[in-house]
Amino acid sequence: MAASAAALVVAVAVASISAVAGLFWLLFLDYCPPETCSAENAWIAVCVALAVAALVTVIGGAVTIARIARRTIAWPVACGTLALSAGACAIGFAGYVSATGI
Repeated sequence: MAASAAALVVAVAVASISAVAGLFWLLFLDYCPPETCSAENAWIAVCVALAVAALVTVIGGAVTIARIARRTIAWPVACGTLALSAGACAIGFAGYVSATGI
């Protein structure tokens, strides 16, 4: 149960930190030359990635809590939630880098 709780806390922290970082990436995208940068694609990449990370974290947390309540093994679900949430955030960062040409 401790491993499940720790994995869920880290998944929420990853999603939260990525949301704040994504907000700052978009806020400080002042100059975006059209030849090398697409502010719209950067916005889409960050928003979709954060939405997917949030959805995965909420669903994974609910499934993990349900498995703990039924007294079945829950840590694989929690660890999978962490991996998928971190992966979604990483893909969003890669999309942002690709869209801005950094």
